[in-house]
Amino acid sequence: MAHAERITGVGSWEWTPDDDTLLWSDNHYRLFGADPREITPNPKYVIDRVHPADREVVAEAVAAMADGTFDDRPLEYRILGEEGRVLTLSARATAWIDDSGARRIVGAVQDVTLQRRLERRLAAHAAVTRALDEWITLEQGAQGLLTRLAQAMELAFAALWVPDGPALAVRAMWHVPSPAIDPVVALTRRWNPGLQSGGVGRAFASRYPIVEPDAGRSVPAERRAAIHGAGIAGTMLVPAVAANETLAVFELLSFEPVESTEQLVRALDGIGREVGHFLSHRRGELAAPVLTARELEVLQLAALGRSPTQIAEEMNLSPATIKRHFERAYAALGVRDRAAAVGEAMRRGLIT
Repeated sequence: MAHAERITGVGSWEWTPDDDTLLWSDNHYRLFGADPREITPNPKYVIDRVHPADREVVAEAVAAMADGTFDDRPLEYRILGEEGRVLTLSARATAWIDDSGARRIVGAVQDVTLQRRLERRLAAHAAVTRALDEWITLEQGAQGLLTRLAQAMELAFAALWVPDGPALAVRAMWHVPSPAIDPVVALTRRWNPGLQSGGVGRAFASRYPIVEPDAGRSVPAERRAAIHGAGIAGTMLVPAVAANETLAVFELLSFEPVESTEQLVRALDGIGREVGHFLSHRRGELAAPVLTARELEVLQLAALGRSPTQIAEEMNLSPATIKRHFERAYAALGVRDRAAAVGEAMRRGLIT
């Protein structure tokens, strides 16, 4: 039985609420990283080891077991393991009255951490694919991508960084609704890491994902303090790469510590390359806007073969106004005529 529990990642227990006696199998101790010679298990010890986000639901389940109102549906929760690791456990229990009339509750917990990690990775890939399918503009598309990716991976904060001269600038952000994260958001907007700096810059230069168990290790001290103050523990930096060129970097922050495994890094690399391939056809969106929405509309119609007179009629504007839009576009793109402006806008991915 002991060997079977260890192989399957299961631990078993028995609790007698009347005298608060709780017995654990050897593998149950192992799952909690506890030494049976050093602790005497009890419900309070279990609740204290549960991840803060899951503590209330576990406390309610324990109370329901004590008063006999619980059911045998599985309960899934996270515990804080050794060296900051977070384990996800799935638990079930049942009760009966023994010959002495005492009510006993027996149950089992199973370590489903790897299974949940795999599910999150699959969900992340699906979220990215769906977000790219729905992409229209950088502002809308990046926000949708960050939202879907962060929710699939159960993140606290996500940001998209793009090159801006010799540095990187944030173009989109997502975060869980929490006042504790507001300082992180404000400091992110003011930060411009260099292309060769640590953290985000290092991921940009290396073109390979970086997983940092210590969140904020490579950011300015004030931002690092805000990240730690929000309870964020882990960082994943994912470059969006196409043809050995980094087009952007995703900064993903997690409340949970993140363990750098080969499988995780490969999954993040796959996501980065999928997004990088997509962005390689939309390079113009990544740069700071050089044309107004009206100017882009004028150039898009010109690309479709419309004459200035036809464009004026279609947009319900005067020919003089259309002429001014063209002249401003020429100046912004550094060209001299309409054909060159259309060609340059298409080359930059501003129009199709």
